[in-house]
Formats: sequence, structure tokens, C-alpha cells
Amino acid sequence: MQMISDLVKNIQIIAAAIVTILLIFGGIGLYLFKYKKKTVEEKDIDYSSFNRKDVMDYIKISDVSEDMLVADEGRRFISAIKCQGFSFGDAEVEEKLQTIRGYITFFNVLDNEPIQFRQAARDVNLDYLIRDYQDQITQLQEQRFTLNLDYMETKEESENPEISIDDYNVYYSKLKQMQRELISLGYQIEQLNAQVQYMIAISGQNAEAKREEIYVFDWHYHAVDFSSQKLEEQEVHERAEAQLKTKANAYISSLRNCGVHAKRMSGVEILEEIRRYTHPVSAAKDTVEDIVQSAFDSICVTSDSLKKLEEEANRKIVEEISQEVERKTRREKKHA
Repeated sequence: MQMISDLVKNIQIIAAAIVTILLIFGGIGLYLFKYKKKTVEEKDIDYSSFNRKDVMDYIKISDVSEDMLVADEGRRFISAIKCQGFSFGDAEVEEKLQTIRGYITFFNVLDNEPIQFRQAARDVNLDYLIRDYQDQITQLQEQRFTLNLDYMETKEESENPEISIDDYNVYYSKLKQMQRELISLGYQIEQLNAQVQYMIAISGQNAEAKREEIYVFDWHYHAVDFSSQKLEEQEVHERAEAQLKTKANAYISSLRNCGVHAKRMSGVEILEEIRRYTHPVSAAKDTVEDIVQSAFDSICVTSDSLKKLEEEANRKIVEEISQEVERKTRREKKHA
């Protein structure tokens, strides 16, 4: 009797396990069926009927001012400060204590408005300064080359045996002055070359990355806060500049007590920081200044322009062939 009970019990357990496995596989099959059906349905969707928006609909920056960005149709104004600190781990105990106390004060300076902190490392870009130094070197080299020609010509004139002693003394003084100028120009060129080589070593991808900390804050214009008066657009901008300047000065002054050097960023620098965040690879190669100063319409052509250029080139080839055939025909007639 006990054996029958145990057998029935084992059969029930096996049956329950089989039912559970079937339910699991059934659920998986149902999920895959629905997923496949959903995928097929998505492939059949006509995307041309969607409401397509321009990329500017998602970029709410409407203007770039000198020290801020204007967003949300002139209702939000964004500013930022850029910071550079020191190695806290290598500092003395007194410096660490002063820094911690300074940051406690800095946190108290922060108001209830949202503030964003960004920390990043980027390549040091000294390309513009390097090119400026190289231009100066070229100018000095040209100046030295011209002066050297004048020196050789003056020296040749001074070697004339027919000149008097007084004229020779004048030539001698002039040659000494030219020698001093040539030595001075050579020294300047040598120093500029050394500085260029140093800037190349600390600039670009091969150099140590520059670490920066940025605090981003903003000010909103709410018309209800100025219910007693209606502000014009220029007045709103002036109020925003004053409010952001007050905030920036308070943050910079408080961070100075932490051993942190901070300065306010320009509108173009803030825009470049946003671009660096969204395009980390290309931002290291092309700065915002490169983009702003570039005339992209001069290096881009439409398909219609390409077609016209091809037609013009083909027409020119046909004309050249026709002229060559005509000249050959004339020569053959002349010889005949």
C-alpha cells in the first residue's frame, strides 16, 4: 500500500514538472510570436507620414551673446565659469583644511536654483598661437635676409680704395650697427623657434590632457515676477546680464578661497563646451572658431551644381576635339 502511495506521489510530481515546463515554453513561444508580429508591423509602417521636425526644433539656443547663451525664445539665459585647481593629494595639511572649509562656504553661496557641474579633460590647443609665432619667425627671417644683403653691399662699398678716411669711418660705424641688428634678429628667431617647439610639445593629442571643471548656471525670466512693469527685450537682456554677473562673481570669489582659479566663460566657449559634450571626437579637431569662421557654402555643392559642372566640362572637351578635327582637316586640304 505504501509503495502505491509513493508511486502516485512521484507521478504527481513528474506531472507537475511537465506542466510547468510546458507553461514556460508556451510563454516563451507566445512572447516570440508577439515580438515577431510587432517587428513585422513596424516594418510595414509608412514613415513618410510622420511629422518631421527640423534639428533646430530640438536645439533651444536662439542666440549666442558675449557672456551667455540665450534659450527658450529669450526666456532663459545660460552662463558658466571655468575652473582650474591644484593637486589636492600633494597639498599640505593646512592647504587641504583651507580648501575643505572654502568649499563648505562655497556650498552655502549656492542658492536654490539648479547648477550643473562638469568635469572633463581635453587637449590643449595652441595651434593659433603657434601659427602666429611661426608668422613672426618668417617676418624676422625675411628682415634678416634683406639686412644681410644691405650689409654685403655696404661692406663692398667700404672696401673701395678710393674712399676717404672719414667716409670709411662712416661705413665702419654703419657696418657695426648692421652686425648688431643681425645678431639681435638671429637671437629673436632662435628664441621664437624654441618657444614654438615647446608649444608643439605641450599642445595636441600627444601632450598631457588639460583638466577642467565647469559650473553651468542660468537665470529665467518670468513675466509674473515683473507684473508691475512690462520689460522690453533689451531690458530683459540687461537684467539677465546683471543677474548672471552677480552669480558668477559670487562663485568666483568663493572658489578663490578654495585655491581654485575661476573665470567666466564667453558665449562661444559655452557653445564649444556643449559641442564637445555631444561630439567628443570631432570637437578635438575642429573648434567652434573654425566652424564660425569657415564658409561651408564655398566648399559644398548641390547635385544640380555638379551636373552643370559636368556638362560644362564635357562641352569643353567636345569643343577641343572639334577644333582639333577642324585644324587637321585644314592641314589635309592645304597639303592636297
